[in-house]
Amino acid sequence: MKIAVYTNILRVTVLARRCAAYLEAPEVRVCAVNGMDRWEERRAAADLHLFLWMGTGLDNDFLKQASRDLQKHRILHLIVVDHAEHDKVTYGFSEEQIQRTWAYFRYDGEENMRNLFRWLGGAFGGIPCTPEQPAPLAWNGVYHPAWAGDPEDIAGYLGAYYVEGRPTVGVLFYRSEWITGDFTYHTALIRAIEAEGMNAVAVFSNAYRDARVESPTLMAAIEKYFCRDGQPLVDVIISTMKFSLKAGGTRPEALYALGVPILEAYTVLAPKEEWEQSPAGLDPMEVSMSVAMPEFDGVIHAVPIAAKVRDESGEISYAALDERMERIARKARKWAALRHKPNAEKKVAIVFHNYPATNANIGSAAGLDSPESVLSLLRAMQAAGYVMDEIPESGKAFMNLLTDHATNDRRFMSAAQAASADGQLTAEQYGAFFTELPEQVRMQLIKDWGDAPGDVFNYDGTLLIPGTLNGNLFITVQPPRGFGEDPGKLLHSPDAAPTHHYIGYYHWLRDIWQADAVIHVGTHGSLEWLPGKSTALSNRCWPDVSLGDLPDIYPYWITIVGEGIQAKRRGAACLISHLSPPMELAGEFEEIEELEQALDEYVHFRAAQPDNIEAAQELVREKAAACHFEGEIDEGDSFDDYADALHNYVTDLKNMQIRTGLHILGRAPAGEALIDFLCALVRMEHGGEKSLVRLIAEQSGYDYEELLTHSERMTADGMTYGRKLDAVEAEMRALISFLAAHDYAPEAVARAMELPVIAGSSEEMYAAFAHALHEVVEDMVPRLRRTEGEITETLRALTGRYIEPSPAGAPTTNGVDVLPTGRNFCGLDPRCMPTPAAWEYGKQLGDALIEQYISDEGRYPEAVGIVFWAGSNMRSHGQCIAELFYLMGVRPVWRRPSQRVCGLEIIPLAELQRPRIDVTARISGLFRDAVPNAIRWVDQAVRMVRDLEESDEENYVRKHVLSDTAWLKEQGETQESAWERASVRIFGDPPGVYGAGVADLLESKAWETLDDLAAVYTRFSGTAYGGDGLARAYDPEVFQRRMAGLDVTVKNEDTRETHMFSSDDYNAYHGGMIATVRALTGKAPRSYTGDSSDRQRIVLRSVAEEAARLFRGEAMNPKFIEGMKQHGYKGASDLANYLAHSYQWDATSAVMKDWMYEGYARKYVLDAGMQEWMQEVNPWALHRMAETLLEAQQRGLWNASQETLDELRSLYLSIEGDLEERAEGSI
Repeated sequence: MKIAVYTNILRVTVLARRCAAYLEAPEVRVCAVNGMDRWEERRAAADLHLFLWMGTGLDNDFLKQASRDLQKHRILHLIVVDHAEHDKVTYGFSEEQIQRTWAYFRYDGEENMRNLFRWLGGAFGGIPCTPEQPAPLAWNGVYHPAWAGDPEDIAGYLGAYYVEGRPTVGVLFYRSEWITGDFTYHTALIRAIEAEGMNAVAVFSNAYRDARVESPTLMAAIEKYFCRDGQPLVDVIISTMKFSLKAGGTRPEALYALGVPILEAYTVLAPKEEWEQSPAGLDPMEVSMSVAMPEFDGVIHAVPIAAKVRDESGEISYAALDERMERIARKARKWAALRHKPNAEKKVAIVFHNYPATNANIGSAAGLDSPESVLSLLRAMQAAGYVMDEIPESGKAFMNLLTDHATNDRRFMSAAQAASADGQLTAEQYGAFFTELPEQVRMQLIKDWGDAPGDVFNYDGTLLIPGTLNGNLFITVQPPRGFGEDPGKLLHSPDAAPTHHYIGYYHWLRDIWQADAVIHVGTHGSLEWLPGKSTALSNRCWPDVSLGDLPDIYPYWITIVGEGIQAKRRGAACLISHLSPPMELAGEFEEIEELEQALDEYVHFRAAQPDNIEAAQELVREKAAACHFEGEIDEGDSFDDYADALHNYVTDLKNMQIRTGLHILGRAPAGEALIDFLCALVRMEHGGEKSLVRLIAEQSGYDYEELLTHSERMTADGMTYGRKLDAVEAEMRALISFLAAHDYAPEAVARAMELPVIAGSSEEMYAAFAHALHEVVEDMVPRLRRTEGEITETLRALTGRYIEPSPAGAPTTNGVDVLPTGRNFCGLDPRCMPTPAAWEYGKQLGDALIEQYISDEGRYPEAVGIVFWAGSNMRSHGQCIAELFYLMGVRPVWRRPSQRVCGLEIIPLAELQRPRIDVTARISGLFRDAVPNAIRWVDQAVRMVRDLEESDEENYVRKHVLSDTAWLKEQGETQESAWERASVRIFGDPPGVYGAGVADLLESKAWETLDDLAAVYTRFSGTAYGGDGLARAYDPEVFQRRMAGLDVTVKNEDTRETHMFSSDDYNAYHGGMIATVRALTGKAPRSYTGDSSDRQRIVLRSVAEEAARLFRGEAMNPKFIEGMKQHGYKGASDLANYLAHSYQWDATSAVMKDWMYEGYARKYVLDAGMQEWMQEVNPWALHRMAETLLEAQQRGLWNASQETLDELRSLYLSIEGDLEERAEGSI
């Protein structure tokens, strides 16, 4: 009898081949395969086909093809794989035989494998034999290369190898590896731990309990071997297990109670040489199972410690990565030290981000008042026993203290400040560090920045470390990455190394000053974006070179998912999520309020006194002119239509969510701020339940959407729909305020249900109201009141404790499941994107884009350029990916019950009822790293659509591929090469590089024309990516041809908590694309932004419309401005950045009008009260604003009045003189 065994598990391959070599019968052939193999190519001639598989059901082509073939021909087979309840996995096996096979497989080991083959031969081949029954081996135990005792005798082991008083590291590895008996990397890890003066307790176990064989849980093994008398024996756990322990039944709550941090170490499935040379580090499958899924357990990412090698006989095993072993051992020792070292003796570096690297932007952190947050943290640290000389009495005093010392802003740093800098790295100290770096690192530093120690921040041979010593704390600013020092590198060397000064800065913190930990404050810094592998970093990757083995604790905005994941994976960060800033509706104010009053009057005159309407019309015209609607909403032939459009615009503006301040770490919303936050939460629908605002509208007899989009209509009682919507909002706020008056006590809900707005509602509506209000008092408020965890969990991390994981996303969009903050948030399994829900959103976004383009241009768009960010796709679960599929006319196929995408299918043209749109995706570097599976599916979608036999009018993808192929062949390309290059629709950063370059170029001011912006955008964006998620080549010619052919550009937003003016990244990616099209074609494409922040009302606007909407509704809004003024230095900094981002968008996309610049000038810069406030709290920000406005005028983007220009110039020169004097007098 012949048995064919197919497996994707290295251990099974080794064991099965050993057993097969000694068996005379049956004849066993072992095939090492993977899910990407083709069944017909790997199928062996056999009587019985056995699949011993790691995975989830038939989730790959190989198993699907095998199952179909073997079922069709009724050939004896069994596929042993988890979660295959809905799949056809066997023919010819009884249930009892299936269970026995599973038992042999799960009990594991060479004897069980041999008996499995013998039993199969007897049961199905009639071979006479008496195989043993499946025999359990030890389910868990301890391993040490010198321990010969019982692996389950932990007391005996500790008696032999545990030294009291030393830190102890627990190691988790798979039981299957213990069974195989190859302990190469395990031994190396134990030796590395012991070499650092620590105890090692290496434990093998299964990751999850198998009920079929009654195996114990992993948590039982942890408690048995890592605890003594109910208390943790270990200080740190190094886990080499893949996937999520949570999925195997190990609850995060149990890990939190244990309180021991978990460092995730990777055993790389690829050959060692492949890992060393790979810019990705890990392939898409490993990113999912070794990186993304362990994040659900709250791990801290460490380093790869082993990779595969093949011996002379062809056998594959793991080889230790010795240098990485030493790194993880040192990292474990430093995390362990945080548990034992008294707080009074700990040194902590608190790092403010500083981009752009000027005194106007110290503490650049999206949505966070970073100075006040650090003050709160300092007070808590002092109470916990950390030693500091002083705590500044206010944010103003704090920033004065910092700016009186050395900072990154050399324009305003005096010689005295430089000479007295608290941090100084001598040339000798840096030289000693430099010589120990890997040769490749040294060579690139010299190539990019000259001989050590370089010129950047080099003062008389000493590298300055900006910052302020405060007892055992060093409060500092992260150094600039380097593009500002040499903007030419943006075009020629996007993968340039950070400067000597940058890595010297972290060397000084770590090795000279000897920090015990570093806290990076807020979203986000540059460390995690330095060049290098995407995951599983080596000692030649710049984040690893810089940070080294320092514990990195990182308070991060819960909404900014993708970038936070980057900090985890490339910055080894323990994230501490923080809440979003306060939010309110924009409401009515100033000219907008006057316009709405005029419109309301016009509607009433139109209904009641149509003969006397001319005066009302003139008033509307006057007020509309004051709001500068010319060119956006024009009167045309029908004044009624004009007034209706204005009315709806004003209502939309009033009801947009805006920021009204910044968040402060650990400070829960309270009072009116809590009511505002709750209103923002209940305004959106979550979990399929109607939002409170929609319930109230329905209870009043109106549809919320109708009120919002037809504000010109009249209610029966004489109100406009716009005013009725105001009343609905007021009723909602009154309900929340009623609960607030009763301190959100659960019993208050019953009393609230008696209020007129609810009383008398139908049974169904009554239940819906009750559910909504109970959610407020029992879920939302308790979660928000735990916001102090942002501080307490930061302190917990500083004591080397485990931080609980959590989902991430925008609270107002993704719901309260992401709360409370203060947790180590994670993303989601990239294999699930897009989800079925995201597919529906993507279709709506696609339809909206097509409809808008047809409205604008009268035809279908042939080519669309879309920006793919990881964060927005993680929050929306892949809506942008779904939109691309839908535009091309393909749909995802999901595997149940996992909901992972397992394939694509063509949508027939008869169903689509439109042409297939060609879409080019500009993926971010983070998207490339975090969502590699999506790249595969996008590439497959392109090829599927390209190969359809459809006409040019039906299939724009095929049309353009054929055209581009012919163009490339004209230039001498072969047919095969031209066809491949012409089929690329995924472009992004070069391997190991991040960003779009445009923001840095605009900040540097080293540009003249759109051609300069397009050149840098092309350099950062022109790398072609294939279906394997890897870069094919830098292909600027094809990239620019794709850009030149775009009819439309689009970037979608899924939350109103951030927007296009919040960060310069929005403009760098999307604005950079628009600028490139403009430079190549001489005209602007249609450019849109999709808004799915309200999942029930997906909206598409042009980029110019969105810019004007934000300017009117937020930038000029007294709520926004006064809210920012409550935050002193940081509020002024963010206002200056808001203006700068607006200008930068204008540079790329021409979105600003003269009146908008004038508005910024008058409200932000030239207003006497604003000037006085900014001079007091952040004069550098006022300087930045004046400089930005003057640059806009100088570049011809703003036709400023002479009066305004003279005022700005005078102010600019005055501030500059004041700042220079301040610097000279600060020491």
